[in-house]
Amino acid sequence: MNITWSLPGHSGGGTIDQDVLETPLPADRDYDEAGLCYGHYVRAVESVLEKDGGQVVTGLLHTLYAENPPELLSIHVAILKHGHFYHPACMTLHTSAGAHPFVINLAVTPEGGACADREFALLGKLAKKSEALPRVQSLESVMVDGHNVVLFFGEWFEGFHEFHQTMGTDGNQVVVWAGQDHHLVSKGVETSIYRQAAEILTRLYNPLTFELVQPWHHAAGDFVVNIESKLPEVKLITVRQYTPMVNVEEVEAEDLLEGALYFLMMLSIRNRLDRYDGIGEVAWVGDHGVAATVDGFFDGLADQNDVGGLEGPFGVWVEKYLAAHTIDDFQETALAVMSSFNPRASEMGVLKEHLAVHVTGFYRVIKGRNEN
Repeated sequence: MNITWSLPGHSGGGTIDQDVLETPLPADRDYDEAGLCYGHYVRAVESVLEKDGGQVVTGLLHTLYAENPPELLSIHVAILKHGHFYHPACMTLHTSAGAHPFVINLAVTPEGGACADREFALLGKLAKKSEALPRVQSLESVMVDGHNVVLFFGEWFEGFHEFHQTMGTDGNQVVVWAGQDHHLVSKGVETSIYRQAAEILTRLYNPLTFELVQPWHHAAGDFVVNIESKLPEVKLITVRQYTPMVNVEEVEAEDLLEGALYFLMMLSIRNRLDRYDGIGEVAWVGDHGVAATVDGFFDGLADQNDVGGLEGPFGVWVEKYLAAHTIDDFQETALAVMSSFNPRASEMGVLKEHLAVHVTGFYRVIKGRNEN
């Protein structure tokens, strides 16, 4: 099996520089990577790809070609970056029918391995709820010099890139990291991005069990966007946990509506949090983020009908429920959401500074929908 490798700035001719192969993988400050090097990374991936006559590769090709998959010519793996749990790479299968990229999420710590196990199961479970999630295949583990390495393969979103708030000439703007190019987008595109993010998370929310995707962070690059077309398209690339935000033994109709309000308030707050350029100080998305989130929330509820004992469109029930609330009611909910944050979290200062104005904007958006 012909496998070539690249690492930005440290490779050439299809191989990673020998001195780099002996260099330890960058470690997250909270975890010990146990001395694993780039060479271990290469050995782990190649071991999985070559075992059982390339069964994993054959399986990946069958996800694209149900019958008669094309001939595999070569494989190229580009190590991309190093995150909290994973060291992701883009693997391209070069075939007689063209090139097909997949993502490899590789974990080298026990914590990372546990995260990979959990995320692989969650992405498989939630795939039917949203096409914005990557389809995953082949969760694998391999021993390398006594260390357990866990990895899985998934759909590669071609043309999608991270986006973050940045300080532009006209104040805060969204910048899309498209390879070496950074593109500032218009306010309309930015609004669409946050609206789609809200819709995706709402479609994944279960109003009966109160289960939701959490945690998620714009600063971590959990969402990516494709801006090649006139209308942007957003995807969610990770699901770390899927747990209920509250445990209720006997759920009544009022609980379903109150849960939807709490979910929306939390969504409206978290959708405005980022870090400048992904790594800087905490950033707060402009006021347009509130309407974008509310609109995306109702977009996500569009297919929800007959939820619990509430007959008909669930979104209509929620909209009426929200319209009956006062600004003081929303303030109480927002404070409850803020209390769910770690009090030492870096976002707390920004939250305390902006929460009151956020609630006012939230109230106006809800009332505006009711008047239209």
